Amino acid sequence: MTWKTSLLILFATVMVAFVPLSAYAAVDDGNLRKITSDGQYDIGMSWQPAGSLEPGIDYLFNFEIREGMSQKPIDDASFNFDIVKDGIITDSTSFTSGTITKTISFEESGIVNLMLTDVNSSTQQVDFTMPIGTETKTTDGISFAKKNYNTEPRIYFCGNSKDLKTCLDKEIIGDAPWFGKVTIMIYAPGWNEDSDKRDRIGATTESALTITSRGDGNTNAELGVCNDSDSEGLIETSPDSGVFYGRLKLSGMDHDMNNDGSLNTDLGGTKCKNSPFDEYAKIETGRDGAVTVNWEYNPENNLTVSKTLTYGWDIATIEFLEDEYPANGVVEFKFKDKDMGDIPKDKADLNFRVWSDSDLAGILVEATQDGNWKSKKPYHFNIQSHDESNGDNLYALEGDTLYVEYVDTTLPAIGPNGEQWSKTDTLDIIGTTSVTTGYPYVTLR
Repeated sequence: MTWKTSLLILFATVMVAFVPLSAYAAVDDGNLRKITSDGQYDIGMSWQPAGSLEPGIDYLFNFEIREGMSQKPIDDASFNFDIVKDGIITDSTSFTSGTITKTISFEESGIVNLMLTDVNSSTQQVDFTMPIGTETKTTDGISFAKKNYNTEPRIYFCGNSKDLKTCLDKEIIGDAPWFGKVTIMIYAPGWNEDSDKRDRIGATTESALTITSRGDGNTNAELGVCNDSDSEGLIETSPDSGVFYGRLKLSGMDHDMNNDGSLNTDLGGTKCKNSPFDEYAKIETGRDGAVTVNWEYNPENNLTVSKTLTYGWDIATIEFLEDEYPANGVVEFKFKDKDMGDIPKDKADLNFRVWSDSDLAGILVEATQDGNWKSKKPYHFNIQSHDESNGDNLYALEGDTLYVEYVDTTLPAIGPNGEQWSKTDTLDIIGTTSVTTGYPYVTLR
């Protein structure tokens, strides 16, 4: 299937398209499909006899609602079905099953809208605009020219996903971390050339998928077509899905992560990688900026679809699980810094300084404690009042304040209170809790 035949498919952008459908082979096939604007539902429509629609003929229409990505039929979907002629609803029926079969006859040439609304009580709807006969204009003069038809595919950025439904659940809203992997997913059913295999897109210079990164004063990073033997563009999520994806790594840049004065992380770099499943490509990113994906889906008419993802540094947080802890107890605290969450443990030697009022020297708790180098679990240390600090044991007495400090070396350009930070600035993040007295309060009467 070429880009021209891809025009037969109705894409994720749902529009009222004033188009003479007889100009497309899809009408000859008697099949059309649309996906709701949120990507959740795929509506298939077919009719017999196939071909362009003419007045005075009984057509047997079939509509089926499927899941937007998996194409799995939804047997209990509810929706309203309306037939609209010249802006007036001529027939309206409610259904509680995922399919309907209906005989429809059109009395005269013109334009009708076959509409499915309130799908599963949502605001989603699809509108199949159908020209009847050779009519090319409505009575109010609106033209049904081919140029008004929107066939642009859609790009999504999301967390680790292998299908569109999961991608929509994990869609990245707001800034992404500056380092780590994101999924590029493109909904483009018209490029589903072979229903028996997983097709690819973006791997040729004639229909190129390119990526550009813009940083905070850094030189822009540009990634061209990836088409070697292991990473030939984006790959279809499954045979006949019409959805294509690949994992893109935002590779960061070399930076002093632990404030020791050395740039020794070896982060950064831009190049194609081994496979779309693991890592399609990586592109260098700075402190804050944006990454844009461009795909020239129709080279003959220079048509390109684009989507931009923003990223940026954030301020770390430390939060204790309890407001106070008993003497000789176990203290737990949570640490969050999305700038560091996916940094490999061998790229930055990080730790937390922990001390008490009774021991200002304190101890160090490693960020890799118990294999927790991605900070998914709380960190911990022990309070002891009978011996000096050692290992994960901190000397502290009843009534002491406990302190945990982390030096944040990845600060945004503008802080929450308007602070202006350079890339070399650091900020001490300190969390506090206390040691209880250990004695219950007794009320004397």
